[in-house]
Amino acid sequence: MNRIGIVAARSKDEARELGDDVRSWLVEHGIEPVPEHRLQAESPETLDAIVVLGGDGLMMRAANTYPDVPLLGINFGNVGFLALVERRDWRQALEALVERRFAIEEGATLAASLTRGQTTFDDGWAINDVVVRSGARMVDVEVYVDGHYVNTYPGDGMIVSTPHGSSAYCMAAGGPILTAGVRGFALVPISCHSPIRMPFVVSEDALIELLLANDREATLILDGREVRPLEQGDVVSVRRGAHRFRLITLDSTNFYEAFRAKFNYKIRPDAKPSRDRPPAPAAAGARR
Repeated sequence: MNRIGIVAARSKDEARELGDDVRSWLVEHGIEPVPEHRLQAESPETLDAIVVLGGDGLMMRAANTYPDVPLLGINFGNVGFLALVERRDWRQALEALVERRFAIEEGATLAASLTRGQTTFDDGWAINDVVVRSGARMVDVEVYVDGHYVNTYPGDGMIVSTPHGSSAYCMAAGGPILTAGVRGFALVPISCHSPIRMPFVVSEDALIELLLANDREATLILDGREVRPLEQGDVVSVRRGAHRFRLITLDSTNFYEAFRAKFNYKIRPDAKPSRDRPPAPAAAGARR
């Protein structure tokens, strides 16, 4: 580890203060810290990692701004499935980082484009999800996978989610949780006014097309950011993106433990595991 970027939530004083502590810690350990105001001028190849002090929203912004750079998230948000390290553990996390005791969990991203008549617009890429969302009235969304018609979904729209995004809007809309290593995307209807509304999981190599079939207000949204209003006949095409989302994970960060704790997800509140620690997987991930 030679150079590590620092991105702190601008709206949170405690995140900026901890950013100063992180910068001092890195200097003491012979590592050059690169503050956010200098990161724009950096090539991704010159950085070993970026430490993000914020919530999952800031993690997505950092991933979009600095694509393909490994990110270590220190949580200052409410949930924290991407920013997995709690702030009290920041020193231990940095020690593991500089000593190369970590894995990089790579996930696919989503590239979205819009075809309107004879014109196609490149609308960028997303870490979590691409969403067609209705306004005040119900929309009809036709879904095609690899050119094959799947169904028409009347309702509030449609979500296409990555595994990393599956614990966000996808889950809230009744979709599945896709854990690390799943090579697929979830298609989840939003408040579908039909008894046939089960979500799909399709291969990440698939071409997904969402056609707005009726003349109702709708919006294309990427990672919670409104991109453009949609019109009847518009086709939103979603493919696997060229970039990879690279999340640094440590032995102390555990998705399943975070899921149980943050959502209090227990069928029986007093349930206890019969094993203290799960067996080590055969391959823990790519090591730096």
